[in-house]
Amino acid sequence: MINKDSIQHTSIINNLTKYVDFSEEELDKFFELGETSFYKKNQTLVHKGKESSPFILIKKGCLMTSYIDEVDFRHVIQFGIDNWWTGDLNSFMNNVPSIYSIKAMTDVEVLTWNKVNFDLLCASSPNFEKYFRILFQNSLISHQKRIIRNISFSAEQKYLTFLKNYPRLELIVPQKYIASYLGITPVFLSNLRKKLSGK
Repeated sequence: MINKDSIQHTSIINNLTKYVDFSEEELDKFFELGETSFYKKNQTLVHKGKESSPFILIKKGCLMTSYIDEVDFRHVIQFGIDNWWTGDLNSFMNNVPSIYSIKAMTDVEVLTWNKVNFDLLCASSPNFEKYFRILFQNSLISHQKRIIRNISFSAEQKYLTFLKNYPRLELIVPQKYIASYLGITPVFLSNLRKKLSGK
């Protein structure tokens, strides 16, 4: 039986049942097949090119997914916070080394599924198939919206959207990573923050 007194578990259950009405037995199966892991700040969960990525649900903390190019420049792809899903989906689904690095920005507690356990979870109930279909749909919509922001928003608009989507993250994540996520330089971000604070 799941520990319903756990704040993290309650929060995860509330997130799951937002989309699908799971039974207690289904929720038990969800936590049974997920592996709980803890990582310290600045630890790397997934190393680019060295291992496949699990499917990751962040119970508590912040993760950063990034791509390191041929000249060792880090391009930040995503930040993940409490109750967010993350991972390299292609790596996870096809069991190939990840093209991304996933790093803890804070001390982090996560639930992870390898492909075998994920398939077992989905096979255990049609409700999980439904839940993950909705999750992937929403992820695709979010990804498409980010593409539009990247090609059409000003730096200021992108930064303000970032603050809305990731409240308080500026207090956790170094400015250079936020700048990379926004596609601007740290100096430009610093000047933009000064400009907005003066308004």
